[in-house]
Amino acid sequence: MPCEIVEKEESLITIKISGVLKRSELAQMERVAIEAMGPARKIKFLILTENFQGWDNKDNWEDVSFQFEHDQQIEKIAIVGEKQWRELVEVFVGKGLRPMDIQYFTPAETTIARTWIQ
Repeated sequence: MPCEIVEKEESLITIKISGVLKRSELAQMERVAIEAMGPARKIKFLILTENFQGWDNKDNWEDVSFQFEHDQQIEKIAIVGEKQWRELVEVFVGKGLRPMDIQYFTPAETTIARTWIQ
């Protein structure tokens, strides 16, 4: 599966993304996050990419209702990925436009990302 939850702790969800990400896969991760957050709990995301190849361009990526409804419950997002994806991923996740701190790390900085997200 190109997008899967590899670990779910009290306030941290770790997601692994590989290959081409589809909107339906992201929607599934959003449903899991909503369930983990409940009505008021804050949560953090650690997103690990491996052999990431971008987004399925046939999908409808315009639905940002998850962001509007749940951004206040997200404390931080750490993304680990190859350097060449940094700018596109930061635009995709809305870095600088959302209320939480979002940081991008290279695979060599995975330990730093894990420390930062805690």
